[in-house]
Amino acid sequence: MTQMASLAGAGLAGIQQLLAPSPGGTDTPVSEAPVDDQLRLLAVLTPILRTLLDTIAGSVTTSPVRATLLALLTEDVARLIGRAQIVAAGKIEDSDAHTLKEAPLAELHRIHANLTGFIEGTASLPADQCNGQGTKMLFRDATEMVKDQLHLFFSQSKQRLATRDLLLPRAGFNGVPVAPRFPRLSTVFNNDSADPAQVAQAAQRLLALQPGIDAQTCPEEAAELIEGQVAESLLTRNAIGTGNLLKSISARLDAQALERGESRMQPHLGLSFKSQQARGYIWEMCTDLAGHERLSKLADQLANPRSGFGKAKNAPSTPDTETNDGGQPPLPGFPDDGPAPAAPTIPAWAIDPDVPEDQRPRAGFTDVGREFSMPEPAPELVALPGESTAEARQRAKARALLQFVFDSMRYGADGDGKDAPAMPLKPNVDLIVTISWDSLVGKLNDPGITARNNLVSAGYVRRLACTANIIPAVLGSKSEPLDLGRKQRFFSRAQRRAMLLRDKGCINPGCTMAAHRCEANHIKPWYLGGETNLSNGGLLCPVCHASFHAGHFRIEVVDAIPYVLQSVARDPEQRLRRNWVFHPEAESLA
Repeated sequence: MTQMASLAGAGLAGIQQLLAPSPGGTDTPVSEAPVDDQLRLLAVLTPILRTLLDTIAGSVTTSPVRATLLALLTEDVARLIGRAQIVAAGKIEDSDAHTLKEAPLAELHRIHANLTGFIEGTASLPADQCNGQGTKMLFRDATEMVKDQLHLFFSQSKQRLATRDLLLPRAGFNGVPVAPRFPRLSTVFNNDSADPAQVAQAAQRLLALQPGIDAQTCPEEAAELIEGQVAESLLTRNAIGTGNLLKSISARLDAQALERGESRMQPHLGLSFKSQQARGYIWEMCTDLAGHERLSKLADQLANPRSGFGKAKNAPSTPDTETNDGGQPPLPGFPDDGPAPAAPTIPAWAIDPDVPEDQRPRAGFTDVGREFSMPEPAPELVALPGESTAEARQRAKARALLQFVFDSMRYGADGDGKDAPAMPLKPNVDLIVTISWDSLVGKLNDPGITARNNLVSAGYVRRLACTANIIPAVLGSKSEPLDLGRKQRFFSRAQRRAMLLRDKGCINPGCTMAAHRCEANHIKPWYLGGETNLSNGGLLCPVCHASFHAGHFRIEVVDAIPYVLQSVARDPEQRLRRNWVFHPEAESLA
């Protein structure tokens, strides 16, 4: 680092020698203040940097190594500039620059529009002329000046100054030094080792969490621990991982927040008609987390090209993979390559004698005689505060319709119809919630997490625990074998469900592929003697699965949990890590 600083100093001195000498041929500075010469140097660095970047970009088109280094160096420059913007905004506030008079400010803009004279030393900066107290200022405060002079939104200007207060030391009242609010984040911010915008956003979110931190038994220890976790996340994860960590911390600090949010949802649940437009009749559905998870999972199963669910029975299947279990029969109404079912009888009243038999709309009567489950009885109508009786009836009607939609989904897709042997087998549209046993039985109140990484309150999980297709994370229930050894190559449905609960998605750190798009992979390949056991399996998306077999990363199992050791290029620290996208609080192992 000392050598780098020496090189930087020598480079700046060399550029300084290239600037125009002071009048008279002496080596004394041309400016009235030494800082002016440094500003001249900064002004000349801007065109130098632009020319240098353009020249390099035109020369590295055939070298991936140099192109990658260019991207890395450019990102370093961007982070440096991002931090400098915060520092500069703070200096405007510290110097009371908003009190400048109009004449020096106009001269300053004239110099900035044509920096050649300033760089050459033929133009000098105007003297500081400020309005006194009690006089009309050009700007109300530093925030307004930053907004106006730098052409920012008011929120951006306010954000820069607020970030300075949180992450940079400054002079307080009467010149007393004030330390940054978050020293660990300040270190990350000043080292240019993370995106300054992400560090600033994390600092703002930590500030919002302060009431919850203050409510802890040891607020100082909790604040230090949380700030350390966030600082580490900023260095090793991307914005998604840090966001998930902060979301998890927020839920931990305020266990009642999730329950309050869930309670606010309840009066608005339903399915209701909104309008008729040229594109069709518009309906709006509002559901809770359980409905959202089920609908999302069902849509994913139908859209997944690797799933047999919803496909024709005799359609060509994809090559077997580690997750191949024969696929699922098609949904009712999906095309089938097999023999066509017998056409149902059309009621006499629906037959037009003038329409040929082969053109009669038989498809419109394919549900003749089919029984459907009825929705659960609607709860007693209770009007909300300020709600009229008509509005309450409309809300109850929407709620009943939504219930019917989910009952139909369970009947047709989950195969819950007792008297419907022709219905397809149940697809994987269960709502799976991982939660500790102590929270489930009420000893603790820690939130659970769904397979799609959504937080859910412990009370809500308790209410759902007895509902059909709600599976608390009780692995190996009903004596389902989770270890099959060498007797079976493919992982069973119970094993893959256990992997889903444990891994939640692809185990490769940084990959955002959800579990339903992943494959159950043998860590030690089956053909090399690897057993079909839960401790020898892990979820990998198809891309990461191929990368694993190509040797781009390793998987180590520690205490029955798969950890990934990425290549030195991806992880210079060479630590075993879980995927922080799905496990934001998981710590890396040395």
